Amino acid sequence: MTRRHPVGAAVRAALTDQPDLHMFCTYQQPDLIELFGGDRMVRLPIAENAMVGMAVGMALVGRRVLVSIARVAFLFTAFDPLVNQATKWRYMSDGQFSVPLVIRGLTRGDEHLGAQHEHTAHSMLSQIPGLVVAVPSSPNTAAGLLSTALRHPDPVVVLESPRLYTPDWADLPEPEATPAPLPFGVAGRALAGRDLTLVGIGNTVALCLRAARRLADHGLRCQVVDLRTAAPLDRDGTAGLVAGAGPVVLVDEEPRASSLLCDLGLHLVQVGAVDPDRLAVVTGAPVPAPASPVLLAPLLPTVDDVIGAALALTRRRYVATGGTSAGQH
Repeated sequence: MTRRHPVGAAVRAALTDQPDLHMFCTYQQPDLIELFGGDRMVRLPIAENAMVGMAVGMALVGRRVLVSIARVAFLFTAFDPLVNQATKWRYMSDGQFSVPLVIRGLTRGDEHLGAQHEHTAHSMLSQIPGLVVAVPSSPNTAAGLLSTALRHPDPVVVLESPRLYTPDWADLPEPEATPAPLPFGVAGRALAGRDLTLVGIGNTVALCLRAARRLADHGLRCQVVDLRTAAPLDRDGTAGLVAGAGPVVLVDEEPRASSLLCDLGLHLVQVGAVDPDRLAVVTGAPVPAPASPVLLAPLLPTVDDVIGAALALTRRRYVATGGTSAGQH
């Protein structure tokens, strides 16, 4: 039996359970239209500013709206209704109004569509007060976070990697046993270990899991932590997970200057969860994403980068091409 994608099941369950839930998208979904009707499954032109503005208005009068945009890059055209409207109404009305709005957008993941389509925007979006930013790392995590988002009273952006929807999605590393709803602001342990901790978000969680498997060949039992949400960011929960679990490597595709994992690293040091000389940060380069796979690859963190940082913290040498450590030095 072919396994149904858990995100599709989560959307269908929410539409079934919540008659006031509507969906805006720029593509046709005949199965959902047949099940729930064209008045709830609304196909719109590629005009994200109008889509989000309409969704905010509907949410303010008691409806719940799921807006599915093709790329998170296109959300930038809708920043006024998102930043100045959706995330401010609860504050400005002293809680009299809320905006139960969910926006889904694809980020970056092996499609090589170039600088105007591939963004990892979780750190930037996490700076907007009043906005929840969910960054799933796997199909079950995506379904669990989306299920929670679709019952949340305030605006949520769910940033999904295209890798979660490739034909071989069922073979991806899966830290969550089920697609059950997941709480916001609670980091999860994707893999247990006590010698070293790797912390990732979105695409870098699978990267950390692959690195952990190879680090096991060096005798290191790695813990992998999945942050799950960029806002709220589980600083204290992550500190509790990494305390006593060896050195820490923080891994993010975003550039170091904007990465929220640098803020997380500062917190881990300040609360004594890790010593400064036992902490490393591996990030992407501050360069727009080129369409060429050959040019893009060196700009993003790799398994070898993570392993090299991990073994440097444990005072071992690593030969990236050979994949072996060379003892103590």
